[in-house]
Amino acid sequence: MVFLTSLQSIVPIVLLISLGYILKGRGMFNPSFSGNLSRFIMSVILPAGVFVSVLHHLRTSDLWDLRYGLLVVGITYAISYVIAYVMMKVLKVPPGRRGIFINMVVNDNCLFIGLPVQIALFGQDALPYFLLYYIGNTISVWMVGVFLIETDPLPDVTKDAYSITSPDQFRSTSGQNVPSSRINAGKVPSKRKFSWRQLLPPPLLGFFAALLFLFFDIPLAPILHNTLNYLGDMVTPLSLIYIGIVLHDAGLKSMKLNKDALGGIAGRFVVSPLIMFGVIFCLTHWGGVVMTPIEIITFVVQSAGPVIAVLPIVANESGADVPFATGLVTISTVLFVIVIPVIMEILTMIGIVA
Repeated sequence: MVFLTSLQSIVPIVLLISLGYILKGRGMFNPSFSGNLSRFIMSVILPAGVFVSVLHHLRTSDLWDLRYGLLVVGITYAISYVIAYVMMKVLKVPPGRRGIFINMVVNDNCLFIGLPVQIALFGQDALPYFLLYYIGNTISVWMVGVFLIETDPLPDVTKDAYSITSPDQFRSTSGQNVPSSRINAGKVPSKRKFSWRQLLPPPLLGFFAALLFLFFDIPLAPILHNTLNYLGDMVTPLSLIYIGIVLHDAGLKSMKLNKDALGGIAGRFVVSPLIMFGVIFCLTHWGGVVMTPIEIITFVVQSAGPVIAVLPIVANESGADVPFATGLVTISTVLFVIVIPVIMEILTMIGIVA
């Protein structure tokens, strides 16, 4: 039952990625389409999606009752960033992949994949606890995760170090494809400058705006609400189609399981759930925190979700390794259907799931 439920949630995602891959292969999208699409998603659709999601699912009256859950989520994310950084150093992840790797270990696609699976498995009773994790994940992704990717672009290169493999890209001496837009007539491009706007990306601004509407009980005109809702509904399909386009451009070889990808997958599906369970165990046994079984199950299951679907888009906007990010999203999404039944079986064995 758990396997079939997970499969029903994952198959449409894989099909949408495949659709983008096929349409790109048939020449439906011109070379500039993917870049324009990524900016559209990041600057318009995602902020709208985050805004309406918070308004739909969160109530200010719930926050105090769920304070222990917020504590668990906050501590878990803090520890996860530290461990992910250590893993990145141990594995010697190269520049351009470091921010992506840390995001792979720490942050997951809890809203667009985790929520349908959560409701299907546990019903509406799990929704308040899911929202706690969603709050932590949203803040983590758009305040910390995106910043780490923004400050870790691929190293600047000269044209002499690359051999032409197509009109639109070069291949480095190490075999890595780099868009020709990053090559500047044989000169080293100017170093990307830090901007304080990197700390407040549009999706995070959408989250903060939604909190203001909630706390001050600001009414939202139905016409505006419906418009934002329509935009928010486009996040998942367009993001997945974009992944398919990028996967086609990068080639299926981008899904190669090298040491960086294997380390990220281990961090996402093994290390992250163990950290969450360890924090819950310590706080409930030694910290006096009381948590219900459904709350524990929700947090552990959500901590093992696949990589956020917009990771390749953020990587593209930041000049990071887009093929690497695309491969991680695709692989983790496919593996998610196997991971969830395994986690549920483990939770049943230790007596948390009845």
